[in-house]
Amino acid sequence: MADTSATTMLAFSILKPGDTEGKVTTVPKPVPQDGFALVRVLRAGVCNTDLEILQGYMGFHGVLGHEFVGIVESIGGNGKDVDELKEKWIGKRVCGDINVGCANCEICHETLDDKCCQMSRNHCPNR
Repeated sequence: MADTSATTMLAFSILKPGDTEGKVTTVPKPVPQDGFALVRVLRAGVCNTDLEILQGYMGFHGVLGHEFVGIVESIGGNGKDVDELKEKWIGKRVCGDINVGCANCEICHETLDDKCCQMSRNHCPNR
């Protein structure tokens, strides 16, 4: 079992825009917002966008690996509702994609949230 008390984690990162080589770096471990989960990533996919970034077609810099599978490590916040989420989800295997639709527009209501014009990356503040 991984150390859940660690304050840092490893991440595959592009350090500056235009870099075509990624590096495994140590980064601060995020703290989940109230009702949000922190997932310990076990495996991450490499998609076409990741390849385009590594080929220099995009000016992205940051952590790669937005399609993943892992285990829920913690859930932020307190209270009865959050306690129920913690009991249900901590330790469970999950998969995810951090590209999340707004859940409010017509496109999302048609279950095409991957086409949402208001798509959020890295978090889902509208949900």
